[in-house]
Amino acid sequence: MTQERRKANRMIIDVKIKLNSVRNNKDVTNLKQEEFEVEAVNLSKDGLAFESEEKLELNTFYDTTVSLWTKEKFQSVIEIVRIEKASDENKKLYGCRFVGIMPADQLKIQIFEMLNDRSIKN
Repeated sequence: MTQERRKANRMIIDVKIKLNSVRNNKDVTNLKQEEFEVEAVNLSKDGLAFESEEKLELNTFYDTTVSLWTKEKFQSVIEIVRIEKASDENKKLYGCRFVGIMPADQLKIQIFEMLNDRSIKN
């Protein structure tokens, strides 16, 4: 079994978020569309995980807006850092880290965690 590298607790979430590709040195031309929706499955102050049928590459970046059930929203760039099989064989599970997230937005996530209490213990 691999050692857990996360520093923050993850919370189970069930929301759809939109991703927009950020043009960079990686080839993201295989996307079906510039903007697409994914199913977020967990969230922490450092990143999130989502499932998608899109074929995404490691170390690619995407703009996203995340909406919490408290109606709080925040925007961040995410980087794909992990790809695994999802429970649905047509999808992949993507692990992402937030790039340049504002401290105030990390605080929103921590408050959401305290109110929600659906965290996954590391």
